Amino acid sequence: MALLLAGPLGCLGNLGNTDGTPSDSSGSSSGGDPENPDGTPPIDEPPPQPHDIPEVSECEAADLSTPGPRTVRRLTVDQFEATVRDLFRDPSVALPSIFNDPQVLGFTADANALVIRDLTAQQIMDWAEATAEWAVTNKLDSLSSATCRAIDEACRGQFIRDFGRRAFREPLSDERFASYDALFAAEETFEDGAKVVVSAMLQSPYFLYRHEIGNDIGGGLYELSPHEIASNISYLLTGTMPDDALLQAADAAVAAGTTLTSDQIAQHALRLLEDPGTRPLAETEMMRFMRGWLQLNRLVTTVKDNTVFNLTDELRRDMMAETQALIVDTAFNQNGTFSNLLQADYTFINSSLATHYGLGGAGGPDLTRVTISPGQRDRGILSHGSFLTGHGGAKLSSPTQRGKMVRTRLLCQPLLPPPPGVDPNIKPLETPATTRMLVEMHTKEPACGGCHRFTDPIGTGFENYDAFGRWRNEEVGLPIDASGTVFSPPNGGADFSFNGVTELSDYLAASEDVKECMVRYWSYYAFGDTWEQDGCTYEKVEQEAAAENFSIKSVWLALTRAPHFTRRVQGP
Repeated sequence: MALLLAGPLGCLGNLGNTDGTPSDSSGSSSGGDPENPDGTPPIDEPPPQPHDIPEVSECEAADLSTPGPRTVRRLTVDQFEATVRDLFRDPSVALPSIFNDPQVLGFTADANALVIRDLTAQQIMDWAEATAEWAVTNKLDSLSSATCRAIDEACRGQFIRDFGRRAFREPLSDERFASYDALFAAEETFEDGAKVVVSAMLQSPYFLYRHEIGNDIGGGLYELSPHEIASNISYLLTGTMPDDALLQAADAAVAAGTTLTSDQIAQHALRLLEDPGTRPLAETEMMRFMRGWLQLNRLVTTVKDNTVFNLTDELRRDMMAETQALIVDTAFNQNGTFSNLLQADYTFINSSLATHYGLGGAGGPDLTRVTISPGQRDRGILSHGSFLTGHGGAKLSSPTQRGKMVRTRLLCQPLLPPPPGVDPNIKPLETPATTRMLVEMHTKEPACGGCHRFTDPIGTGFENYDAFGRWRNEEVGLPIDASGTVFSPPNGGADFSFNGVTELSDYLAASEDVKECMVRYWSYYAFGDTWEQDGCTYEKVEQEAAAENFSIKSVWLALTRAPHFTRRVQGP
């Protein structure tokens, strides 16, 4: 069986079609695509993606009730792999290297960038056929509640409806069921019919995409279906398909002719964060956001000069593990805030990190909680090796990169790109000079100073740490100057002068801009886009989170209470 997958709907995020019906894109040489027999080809390249978080589109509704556009978006690689494992209830299922998700704003979740092209479609087809063969041969009893193995209408129907409900995260419509039933009935044995149906469903956009289309309720608004909301809850908090409890709640809402209530959404969201069976998934999903927002993934990709220090892969993993342990402890165990992360007077290290940082209190390979005493090292996540190493150069620390991260990622203040023809390479001086001195000399030209004024004076506050996150009091025999200034942006505000990371972290912990910036990035990561009047969503999330002291979990859960989570408007 050869199936051609195309994505006529959902290759791009915002949905402008008026009927809101996604077309399936599998086409079969042994019976044809049950939902798109002509095999519509994928649409062209996605539009250019932003380099900075887009400006807020102001909310015009006094009650903050305006949502964003209807959307169809492909599962990310992480979501696809988790969904496949959960669909077959088997972590050993073969996972293909098919998708190469573009990174936009540090994330791989941009709905406009997640497209499927011809080569990818062929790879999906090959994987789907091989996976269907494996699943039916080895796991047929777990694919549905059907116990009979006859080819008759009742047996095959139960299989199609059971597996289809989980694969598509919603019950099959009668029309869609009839199409798959025709494929199944054309085969001679139950097993062959099951293989054809499983393969076709794995190639369907109803499996590969999340559709957030809803039903027209008048006034230009569309209310998402209970199953669309269930998928939103699950993918937001655990990065995978809805579990049985969520699917059953959505089924019950449909049967009652209602939708999932705000209380039900809150109940299931909290359950997913607290249940021992799903909390590890939630911890992983939170780290995906934090790694993208804080650019922690740079730890893995930043090139280092091993003649200065041999930064091993093991030490990089330990650095990331330290940061994850602090985030998880703060968010889940302490119900803490991002301000708590910035000001934490403890961390989690093992013997390798203790040696690297020059700290005591930890021995062996396992992470141990240690208190950071004054004078040992700065407090908070910004003193972690994961951040400092990822935002350091190959040999030298980088005040520019460290300051840029604070300016653009924590304060959401965009920077102009460098003028054309600028040489970014720092020239050595004839006399010994610290990194700070070299950078200040390099950027003193007016053409450079306009932008570097907003990054470098922040980054110099990190100069007690070298390119590998090691503490230092001097460099090339000269004392370290870790003073800095957060200059206010052109639209106003007071400048703030500080000395060292701890004072900078205290300033950021008290900043409303940091809270608002976290909401904007988390909303973008959760919904995969920005849109007209997205300020309604941001303001609603901020209001909800403020009622709970802006704890990290409260921001996350507040996204489920935003208007965009359950309703949409027609896209452009």
